[in-house]
Amino acid sequence: MIEKIEENISQKAGLGMLVMVVIGFFGLVLSQPYISLYLFSFIGFFIALVIVSFFILGMWKVKEALESDEN
Repeated sequence: MIEKIEENISQKAGLGMLVMVVIGFFGLVLSQPYISLYLFSFIGFFIALVIVSFFILGMWKVKEALESDEN
């Protein structure tokens, strides 16, 4: 029981760290003065990254559901 709680906490901490790094990177990049020329490219990249992330998350959930049905 305690191991499961520790695993969940470590996963959430890892995810929070990843989100913090990604948001920090985009904040740093988008605040640069020379980025105004490429702003739409960065926004498009971010939107594409979000769409791909949702697709990967969805496929992961489908895979887990299929594996649980097999067992």
